[in-house]
Amino acid sequence: MPEYTIIINDKTYTVNIGRILDDTVDVTLDDKTYQVKVEAPMRKASKTPVIKRHRQVLNAAEVPDRTSPPGIATVKGNVVAPLPGLILKVLVKEGDAVNAGQPLAIMEAMKMENEIESPVSGTVAEILVSEGENILENAVIMKIGG
Repeated sequence: MPEYTIIINDKTYTVNIGRILDDTVDVTLDDKTYQVKVEAPMRKASKTPVIKRHRQVLNAAEVPDRTSPPGIATVKGNVVAPLPGLILKVLVKEGDAVNAGQPLAIMEAMKMENEIESPVSGTVAEILVSEGENILENAVIMKIGG
């Protein structure tokens, strides 16, 4: 135990300070041990700014679908890129009839070739990408009309 000299009312004492546990410490004075309650010193306010973040969603079931940007998923027939990547081949042209699940394009993403399939049956109304084009995740590749 560390030994300290303290002065109380002009009288000098030698004390041994034991281990501090929570807010108590063992203090030995004249071969007698006391359990002393200790208050932590007041800390100065930090000059570092504190960022307060508020939870936007209180329940995990309320988390919105993050696979597509707002509004895109609600437009029936939009074909979106699942990942950022490179359009290697467009397999259809405007005016072609397609079935749900039919491959429409092939893109390279994360060093793998991925088939982009039609979400619905219908007619290819508009193709918004071209072969060799780099696109971002959730970019609309083409639109399928009813």
